[in-house]
Amino acid sequence: MPFDDFVGNRPILETVRNQLSGGHLQHSILFAGLAGIGKWTLAQFIAKACNCLQLQNDFCNRCPNCLRISENAHPDVKNVAPDGLFIKIDQMRSLNREVFFKPFEGRRRVFVIDEAEKFKIEAANSILKTLEEPPDTSILILVTSRPNDLLPTIRSRCQTYRFAPLPPEDIERLLQERTSYTPDERRLLARIAGGSLGRALTVDPAEYQAQLDEMLGVLEACSRNFLYAKAAKAASVWLDRRKSAEFDSKTSVLFNLLRDLFLLKAGSGTDHLTHPNIVGKLNALAATYSFRQLMNATRSLDHLEGGARRNLNRSLAVDQFILLLGGVEPTR
Repeated sequence: MPFDDFVGNRPILETVRNQLSGGHLQHSILFAGLAGIGKWTLAQFIAKACNCLQLQNDFCNRCPNCLRISENAHPDVKNVAPDGLFIKIDQMRSLNREVFFKPFEGRRRVFVIDEAEKFKIEAANSILKTLEEPPDTSILILVTSRPNDLLPTIRSRCQTYRFAPLPPEDIERLLQERTSYTPDERRLLARIAGGSLGRALTVDPAEYQAQLDEMLGVLEACSRNFLYAKAAKAASVWLDRRKSAEFDSKTSVLFNLLRDLFLLKAGSGTDHLTHPNIVGKLNALAATYSFRQLMNATRSLDHLEGGARRNLNRSLAVDQFILLLGGVEPTR
């Protein structure tokens, strides 16, 4: 049955199935966890199980209701996503009205709010009463990768399910089933995915390798005999305006590389490395850096990544990163 096709997080799946079969599924639910880990997929599975024409407490994925839910065309299942950068109050006003409508064709109305961390404050406040006292005929499922960005008053009104990352071996197996990648490419993608199948399926191995080479150049330029001009030139590939869409992915590559350097300096074996195929280069780099340099640079990179969502000046933030990695700390 299709519920059995869900990948990972079996305890959450079994809890949901048991609550559905017992008629005890909560009406306000929060799915929290990494992006691309199956939260939205399970929300759609629930919508189908509540409205399938062939099965009770599961779904056939073939009947008209299941097919229309898959196509986002069923009148009793509404998917809400940010309008631009935010989920706005007009969207929630519409939901607050519709949630009290009787089902048009199915047994339950299901509202799935994706990227719920992007509520504008007035939109978040407007939905509190609905989350606290939803009608018996409706289910609200909030999906988020950053639950701490939600108002505490929203979190307290929902039954929260925290999704765990998928093990690399599961991701590698699924990549083998769904892609034509080589074993080495599948192994790399499973390691860099960070537990997210969605990420593993969207990263191009060749593109990742090209970015890996560029970011290794940044680390090498910041290592022994640090010269700012040399490091800034290497980092220019990171800041290239013609490839601004790659900035976030290159930042992610740097995080993976710094993690590997930390592990090697701590004496870890290659089994836990993201890039065991370049362990020779990584060992050489790790020998040139202190723990303090790596720690300062990682904090700077974390600040840069978070600030990118708030229009942080990337050039200044990258400058700070390369200076700290190079061992140049600000004077107090």
